[in-house]
Amino acid sequence: MTINVLQNLHQKTYRLETIVIEQRNPFYSTQKSYVREVEVYYYGKVKDQHDFQVLVTHFDFSEGGTMDSFLKKVSYLFDEIECKVDDDGNITTVGNLLFLRLRWAKIRTNLSETHKGDAVDRYFSQISDLLEDETKLIDFLGSYKMFGLLFNGLLNSFDTKMKRESSEGFIEIMNPVKDGNILTLKISAENLEESNIEQFRGLFVWKEDRYEEGFIEIKKQNSHLKHSLLWIG
Repeated sequence: MTINVLQNLHQKTYRLETIVIEQRNPFYSTQKSYVREVEVYYYGKVKDQHDFQVLVTHFDFSEGGTMDSFLKKVSYLFDEIECKVDDDGNITTVGNLLFLRLRWAKIRTNLSETHKGDAVDRYFSQISDLLEDETKLIDFLGSYKMFGLLFNGLLNSFDTKMKRESSEGFIEIMNPVKDGNILTLKISAENLEESNIEQFRGLFVWKEDRYEEGFIEIKKQNSHLKHSLLWIG
């Protein structure tokens, strides 16, 4: 069943959205949304790895200040990803890493002409460091704000409850619930006191072998994140 699920991601288009609500003070909060339309292509299995290409075909960022415009331009760096994925759905290698490094050099040069300051320099360094360390890049691409709603290592848990350690320091719990041809993985957490997260929950919904919907909600003291995925074609 796992292999069918991975194969059935082929030529699917998903809408990925992240909503960020920040509580600036007790009386004032801001909300921003980041929407991407993503096409997924599956090119078969080589040895124990599944070969994928992920293309972001459309961005829609809520308009904000100069930094939001800057982040939007940086986001185009990751609009074409070639990766290998294991049977559980974890990204294991990034196939076009050299392409990403060369592309980043060009984007960085262009952005540095119009964006200056310590915050920009720190961000440039963070991206450069990320691209120099494939393990860190894989963790980043597998995060819920990037492609973690697609490739999340949960594809072996359709029959049994499982746990895994989150990069945030708590334990994610996945509990499968089957109702006819609809399978829902309900996501909860334990040991939240070990992290700075107050609430963590989510779900992933399959109809037969087709992944149709995903949602993760994370609440921290001054921020509220909602990550969602919807199959649109």
